[in-house]
Amino acid sequence: MDDSYLVNAIQIELPDMDDIVRSYWKDIWNYAFFLTKKYDAADDIAQETFISAFRSIDHFRGQCTLKTWLLKICQNRAMNYRRSAFFRKIVPVPLVRKTGQQVSAETDYFAGLKLENALQYLLSLPLKYREILLLEIRHELSMEEISNLLGIPQGTVKSRLHRARQLMQKKVEEDATL
Repeated sequence: MDDSYLVNAIQIELPDMDDIVRSYWKDIWNYAFFLTKKYDAADDIAQETFISAFRSIDHFRGQCTLKTWLLKICQNRAMNYRRSAFFRKIVPVPLVRKTGQQVSAETDYFAGLKLENALQYLLSLPLKYREILLLEIRHELSMEEISNLLGIPQGTVKSRLHRARQLMQKKVEEDATL
């Protein structure tokens, strides 16, 4: 998505802020959720991300995409949350919230089960692997963008992606043998 129409580093108008939130809310919330594994924390972190971004919009230099900049702010907010005393006292539950709606068709059920299993596998990965897969697959960031966002060399990005894929494959294979 070309987001150059959304931000003008010199001047931003109120309706443009609304467009930014509408365009990126889902991506930012999903990223916050995958970092924290908590729905309520993802809500708070996503809100804080946009508030922080709007307060410092004049610092956006356009050296990266708006999405990458927002993801970096979100990452910083999530890391602050993880460091807080409250988070250290609570044990995160890695279960995915169920909607309570059951699809009666057998094929839909098994397709949903596979998707839920894949999400469970992803959530069970260590943060550094879970985060790198999310940035590449869901947010479609390049190696360079991921490297800049996480502040790590591109070689490390590549090795983490490789290791994350291996771990996911291993979990799928273990589940298939059960």
